[in-house]
Amino acid sequence: MGEGQGENLVEEVGYKVVAVVFFREREIARFATREQAEWRAQELNEWAEKNPRGYVQYLVRPIEKPPRDE
Repeated sequence: MGEGQGENLVEEVGYKVVAVVFFREREIARFATREQAEWRAQELNEWAEKNPRGYVQYLVRPIEKPPRDE
């Protein structure tokens, strides 16, 4: 394969942890695997239960890729 030919074969997948407060989301961190993101979200949810400062929930979301122009 020539240079640049294999870049479409493997799509980069990532996950982000977001803080959800009422109807808004704020990105907290990005991770390469879903397991890493879920582990961090669980830690943050446990911390939020011990230190309540309003209603906050931490969720894992896939990273959305911007549309490609072809």
